[in-house]
Amino acid sequence: MIDTLTSLRFIFALMIFGAHCYEIDDLFMSHFFKEGFVGVSFFFVLSGFIIAYNYQKKFQEEKTTKRTFWIARIARIYPLHWLTLFIAAALGTYVVATDAFDWCKHFLASFTLTNAYIPEPSYFFSFDSPSWSLCSEQLFYFCFPFLIPMTKNYKNLLYVLLVVAVLMLIGMYYTPENLIKGYWYVNPITRFPDFIVGMLLFQLYSRLKNKNITLRQGSIIEIASIVLFFAFYLYAAEIPKVYRYSCYYWLPVTFVLTSFALQKGIISKILSNRFLIIGGEISFSFYLIHLFIITTYLEWQKESSFQIASYISIPVLFCITVLLSLLSYYYFEKPMNKRVKTLLNK
Repeated sequence: MIDTLTSLRFIFALMIFGAHCYEIDDLFMSHFFKEGFVGVSFFFVLSGFIIAYNYQKKFQEEKTTKRTFWIARIARIYPLHWLTLFIAAALGTYVVATDAFDWCKHFLASFTLTNAYIPEPSYFFSFDSPSWSLCSEQLFYFCFPFLIPMTKNYKNLLYVLLVVAVLMLIGMYYTPENLIKGYWYVNPITRFPDFIVGMLLFQLYSRLKNKNITLRQGSIIEIASIVLFFAFYLYAAEIPKVYRYSCYYWLPVTFVLTSFALQKGIISKILSNRFLIIGGEISFSFYLIHLFIITTYLEWQKESSFQIASYISIPVLFCITVLLSLLSYYYFEKPMNKRVKTLLNK
């Protein structure tokens, strides 16, 4: 794994955390914080890049198999997903069901990570709502080995992306406002192009990584990528949300990922700090846990006469989330990853 990209995972997870703090403080209702959902696009593009980085050559040289790859991916996402799902079910976290049978349907959809294919909020946001994105990751992992032949000539992937991008823009334009989130934000099929963007980004990275880039040049590239990202980010209020959910951020996200994957600038040295890297390592736990903490706090505040100022509560909630994420990562996520791999590889 590239250290700088690991650190970026933590930074973009923080953006998602900030986007979900809107019910605590009106400040987080502002565009700057609410636009934090860009973190999801970042993670999807990063997924395509990292999977290609770790596995493309292995598949091309037949040093791994589909089965081995899929087992590794199952071991990565399912243990923590199931843990948070059962916690959510026990806590009675958000689920809209008419009766016990309907509740079971919602639970089964979430359990199998198929809930995001159903364009109804009562399904794709049920139980631990951040887990909807794992439905997309599951699709990415399943399809990746079948895309390997196309990586021999990156132009094949590029042509596919261009055709899909045109179809997406047309589809987005004609989608009614009330259906946008179900069809373009959470649907794994329409998020698949984000993954392809990441795979293409790896092809570009492979051609640039051995270039002789000085520290000064690398720093300029990194700063330029940050400036471009924030230019897109701050201007996004003028762009219909349907485009911002995905394709609008492809350019700035890929620029950020490329510049920091090269690790040639001064900002990369800062991002190589051990504490930021640990933050990136726990980002998966942080992502799945953080909304539990926020919603539990909000429920307590509704019933309590003791009100806490947001400038105190939000940092405290953040610290609690980080602490629980560390415990989850070291004492559940890592051990269960190894156990599942051992069990399924027998």
